[in-house]
Amino acid sequence: YADTIADFAEANGGSVSDLANYGEYSGGPTTGETKFYADTVIDLMTRHQDELGRDKILIIGGAIANFTDVAKTFTGIIQSFEENAEKMKAHNTKIYV
Repeated sequence: YADTIADFAEANGGSVSDLANYGEYSGGPTTGETKFYADTVIDLMTRHQDELGRDKILIIGGAIANFTDVAKTFTGIIQSFEENAEKMKAHNTKIYV
């Protein structure tokens, strides 16, 4: 998965050094835990404008595991998007799922 992200960065005029964070969550997180995680990532990515004036990009990818409730995790992500929408718009954040 990380190699796809690096390829994406390079295809869009950047490099793997532009990758700010690669993280993952597993273990059957609750909606609240997932929202907290998403809030943290969004907070970090929107603290500063890009020095070159580029948009911010958030990539969400994953696989289905037998112990993770995808509905719960995406509910937490959506709640975080709703709460942080203005900050994300201010950075022209693009979201790829």
